[in-house]
Amino acid sequence: MRYFEDFRTGDIHELGTVTVTEEEVLEFARRYDPQPFHIDPERAKQSPFGGLIASGFHTSALFMRRYVDGLLAYSACAGSPGIDEVRYLRPVRPGDVLTARVEILGSRPSLGNPATGIVQPRCELVAADGTVVFSMILHSIFRRRPADSRAATPSSMSAAQDPVACCARQR
Repeated sequence: MRYFEDFRTGDIHELGTVTVTEEEVLEFARRYDPQPFHIDPERAKQSPFGGLIASGFHTSALFMRRYVDGLLAYSACAGSPGIDEVRYLRPVRPGDVLTARVEILGSRPSLGNPATGIVQPRCELVAADGTVVFSMILHSIFRRRPADSRAATPSSMSAAQDPVACCARQR
């Protein structure tokens, strides 16, 4: 279990990949963002994008699934009070292979609840060519490690034991 204290500024975590499919782009957009360049491949060719693209909200959801499966499922997450700086930097198209990653920008104890803290990860989806296509800064609430906890901390786990091993560290 990863607690508030286990997130260190500068840590970068890779959270897995996803391949965007035309079927999912169409299904999501038909339900939630039915603009022609999201729901009609023929009309999308005439758009400024020159073809079908995923809704930005679909792109956000693709990241969120990787964040939940790759990090939150192994953490003492208690929600989020908000998101800053959501950016759709390049259209996402069917066939794109995207890798989710987070960089921990900072953390602070919660002002209203001493049992929790706020972690700020920069969240990104990166295309196979290295281009960042989506970015946002989350504010995620994590419970603090219980004082009597004997659970292994990520720093005391081997890489094989830690399901969310840090893959790089800035500076």
